[in-house]
This record gives sequence, C-alpha cells and structure tokens, in this order.
Amino acid sequence: MQNVIELKSEMDRLFSSLGGVIAARAIFNDDEEIVEIHILSDLTKSPKQLSRDIQSAAMAAFGLNIDYKLISIAQVDSEVVNKPAVQISPRLSIGKILIGLDNQSLESTVFLTHGDKVFEGSSSGPLATRSRVNATAAAAIQALKKFFGPNISISLIEYQRQTIGGTDCYTVALSWSDGVRESVRYGIAPLCGPESEIKAIVRAILSAVNRAVSFCEDKGS
Repeated sequence: MQNVIELKSEMDRLFSSLGGVIAARAIFNDDEEIVEIHILSDLTKSPKQLSRDIQSAAMAAFGLNIDYKLISIAQVDSEVVNKPAVQISPRLSIGKILIGLDNQSLESTVFLTHGDKVFEGSSSGPLATRSRVNATAAAAIQALKKFFGPNISISLIEYQRQTIGGTDCYTVALSWSDGVRESVRYGIAPLCGPESEIKAIVRAILSAVNRAVSFCEDKGS
C-alpha cells in the first residue's frame, strides 16, 4: 500500500509538471490499479495531445501503459484560474497612539491604518485628568477626516464612560453627513485596563464608522 501511495504522489507531481497542466490526480482501486486520471489544464493543448503526453510520461517514468480511456481532462481559461481572488477591503484600525507632554500641555497623535495606508491626526489640550481622552478622541476624528476626505463631514457629539454588563465601556455619538443625508452614528468599546483607556475611546469611534467604511467601498466598487 505504501508503494501505491508513493507512486500516486509521484504521478500527480509528474503529470502536474507537464505543459498546459494546472492540476492532476491519479485514482487507484483496492487492487492497486489505476482506474482514473483527472487532469485540469489550460487551453494551450488539445485534450488529445494532453492524453498522449500523459501516456508518454507514464511510460517513460514508470513503465506504465495507460489506456487513454482512463484519462479525464477538464480545460479552463488560464486567465480565469490565475485571476487573484477578490480581496475584502480591510477596516480602519489603530496603528498607534502617541501622547506627548510638556510643562503646560499634552498632545495626542493617532495613526489609523487602512490596508497599507496610514492616516494621522493630532490634538492638544491642557494637563488635566480628562485631557488624554479628550485629545485622543479629537485626534482620532482628525485622522478620520483625512481618510474620508472633504465629501464627508464628521464630528464628535459626545462620549461617555459607562458600565454595561459589568464591564466599563466607552460609548460615543458621532455626527455624520455625506452632503445628502445627516445622521448620528453610535459606537462602543470596552476598557481592558487603565492603560487601555485611550485605545478604548478610539476603538469606540471606529466601531461607529467602520460600517460606513464598508458602505462607502461598496458604493465605489
């Protein structure tokens, strides 16, 4: 049985390497006899020529005389086979968040990523308890404005820290306008620890807009 498995593997590799062949598979029965050979090929050769190539390769490499009736060939356009799969556009995500401090103020810079592109926003505020969150939220909005461009108007209406289901979360409300419709979009994100507070506010903002990102891409496709 082991010899049959090895032979099958070698035959599949050999047939797949032939010109015009995209994929190949040999089928053996319980008596260790070849009962089918399935070939997927492009359109560069006729099925008859491919069958001859399979027979010649099997004879030369393994000393096997294969009946052409055992060979089944399906042909497809190679451009269709090699066409890359449709990629789902990634959502906006946090690249990094930087907080800078001096004697009188702080500055938050948010980097949002979308695929291989980066969108940066910055905002500053006084050295106060809530300034880190306020400045980070404003910086995230600035980065979003760069992403959406001038056709979309977006602003932060309000954010709140709440306990929902026993978990501390940030909830946000955003004003959204595409020049035709105005709406309020809502987002939420949990806090996982003291240092995650600024990340949570950005995640809450992104949860409010990422559905819009997908919608805008669908309209443009």
